[in-house]
Amino acid sequence: MIRNIVFDMAWVLFRYEPMSFTREHVPDDADAELIHRELFCAPEWLETDRGTLSDEEYFALVSGRIPTRLHQTARYLYEHWHDALVPIDEMEAVAGQLKANGYSIYLLSNMSGRFYRFYRNIPAMKHFDGMIVSADERCVKPEPEIYQALFRKYGLLPAECFFIDDRPENVEAGEKLGMRGFCFQQDIPALCAALREAGVWV
Repeated sequence: MIRNIVFDMAWVLFRYEPMSFTREHVPDDADAELIHRELFCAPEWLETDRGTLSDEEYFALVSGRIPTRLHQTARYLYEHWHDALVPIDEMEAVAGQLKANGYSIYLLSNMSGRFYRFYRNIPAMKHFDGMIVSADERCVKPEPEIYQALFRKYGLLPAECFFIDDRPENVEAGEKLGMRGFCFQQDIPALCAALREAGVWV
């Protein structure tokens, strides 16, 4: 029986649109594309999610690939990147309905320590019973250790968890550990149908 619903954050609770955010502050297309690529798509970004690279260390690395004239703008964008998160209101409603129906709600997210600067401003968080942030665990999805950290911290049984993520490899990793999984592609009716198929009242 499913008792716990586990949500990813980006592209599940939020749309993550760093290119649109960058263009709002950088009118030149070439500059915007360069900053977006080097700031938000750098391979080192994953290490901030893993908690092995600090904000300052990350910016020092990537700023070396960005022209000096753009450093001030790039720093602003990096420090305010959470403004690129656009809430999916319908998903907040789903989380609220699940909570009202008696399910425990958890967050399992690849996210750096910057998460703690803004998470209290996320409307959906009022429904959540707990969260695992990758930077705290020094591991990231789809590595099994981060799922096990969730089970261990909150005393959850994998078979009692329904996991919602937008990346197939993350869903597959959860399923290998015994969770019920759903790969969310912005189709809320399909999600609700999958929840009901799993016996979840929503």
